[in-house]
Amino acid sequence: MKEDFQSLMRFIRYLIRLIKYYTLFLSFAVSQNQEIIELTKHIGYTLDAEENQYYQVYNEIPNFESAQFFQLDTDIIESRISYLEYTRIKISYKRMDLKSFVELQLRLNSMPKITEDIRESFRKNLTYLRTKDILKSIPIGQYVEVRHINGKRIKGTLLSFNKDRLYIQTPVSVKLIKITSMERITYREKIIDRPEWQKFIYSGAALAGLLMMELWNRQTDPIWGYRWHNRFIGATFGLLAGAEVYDTSMILLSKKTKFGLSSEDLEKLNRK
Repeated sequence: MKEDFQSLMRFIRYLIRLIKYYTLFLSFAVSQNQEIIELTKHIGYTLDAEENQYYQVYNEIPNFESAQFFQLDTDIIESRISYLEYTRIKISYKRMDLKSFVELQLRLNSMPKITEDIRESFRKNLTYLRTKDILKSIPIGQYVEVRHINGKRIKGTLLSFNKDRLYIQTPVSVKLIKITSMERITYREKIIDRPEWQKFIYSGAALAGLLMMELWNRQTDPIWGYRWHNRFIGATFGLLAGAEVYDTSMILLSKKTKFGLSSEDLEKLNRK
């Protein structure tokens, strides 16, 4: 009885393997019969992101990356559309009849060829294609604000960007945030510098520290030597605080850059 059961299980496993191999063979055979089609002579076999914006083929596809066209049958054309979800490439499939595809070709052929200047102008808005490059370009030590997909805002100092994760030092702890959990990041591409402000901020902070210790002297009434010691300490700490005030002021006065990682948020920012 036990041997019969084992034989049955071996037969079932054999059937499962056979079905898998047959399925793989069918998918391979179908793929061999699918012929990639040239969209137009000036576009070629692949419609890229800049061309898609210029010719307005798949405007409804968020974060469009590229598209290719395959003939499945005499009257069926399938477009395989690559799009980005954060930094991951995903594929969408759309089908049309031959008449619709020919009409698309005629429309595209009637339009002027896209130029490099036009490509460059579109490329500036296609920031989703450069997500990793943009995040890598944010200087370490930069103060950033991340809006999480759950609505939470995380503010702190950027420690590193590694393996699609941001490490941010907050006042409480180090936060690890995955790209796929981010909706938007706000940072400053360049910190301004106003050297002429330094003497006013530093001297003001030193004076404030000196006055605070002078008040302390009046309340405690120390001997003459300690009075000057306290004044020196107050002015020194004031200067150190002034350096922090100056650095913080330059950061706050620098222009903010907002980068949307989700397609919805990117669309909102582009409309502004």
